Amino acid sequence: MTAAHHPTVGDVFSAGADQFHRWSPLLWDPIGEATAAAAAPAPGERVLDACCGAGASALPAARAVGPEGTVDGVDLAGALLDIATDRARREKLDNVRFHRHDVTAWPAPDGGYDLVQCALGVFFFPDMDRDTTALTRLLRPGGRLAVTVWEKDALGDWRRALRAAVESERDWPDSPQSTRLARIETADGLAGWLAGLGLGDARVEQRRLDVPLSPATAWELVVGGRTRTLLDGLSPEAVERVRAAFTSRLDSASVTDLDVRILIGTAHT
Repeated sequence: MTAAHHPTVGDVFSAGADQFHRWSPLLWDPIGEATAAAAAPAPGERVLDACCGAGASALPAARAVGPEGTVDGVDLAGALLDIATDRARREKLDNVRFHRHDVTAWPAPDGGYDLVQCALGVFFFPDMDRDTTALTRLLRPGGRLAVTVWEKDALGDWRRALRAAVESERDWPDSPQSTRLARIETADGLAGWLAGLGLGDARVEQRRLDVPLSPATAWELVVGGRTRTLLDGLSPEAVERVRAAFTSRLDSASVTDLDVRILIGTAHT
């Protein structure tokens, strides 16, 4: 990788795919199950799972819509899509297909989708309003959108420990994802944002999970997602110092659980 190369979101998540997927049973799958439960895909429906990753919400949607329904999972991270495809194959879910594509340029099937769902993805879009609006245009009249986001202060102890450790080696960078998320990280903010997109009957559910955390799994979460970019450009020795400082701070604060809080917003066209 040259200094001029800027990895895409797909590059980043593909690079950390193994570590990402090790968190699937503890974190991503429960969040995906909660997203699909709130979205309530029905037998025979057509579903688009945007930013589908390793299939955490696409697979429960495929189970729900049954053999007469279809699910398209779309993401830019090829390595995660390979995992999702393998998981679907193991479950013999023939009604779900995974595609490497920019979901904001994905075409609607004839008649549109009944449901578009996006778990922990909209704040990665370059223009959150414009690109989510593009997703709503894929819906049939009366179709519905389900969006899951982190609630304010979610993962707080983990994030604070990581920031302090990173700042021992470099400045903490500004994050456009954090700026976008700040607009929708409360129930009122998310509901208002969905209404502002021209959607009706916006509703928001709060879900909370307490997930066991160890020094090893805490670090896997760092390198298995977008936060791995915080280590870009650091020497191996500096990365190890960040890891040691991070896990030391978690240990000194007796952090043994990951405070997972999510908001799931649903609305109709």
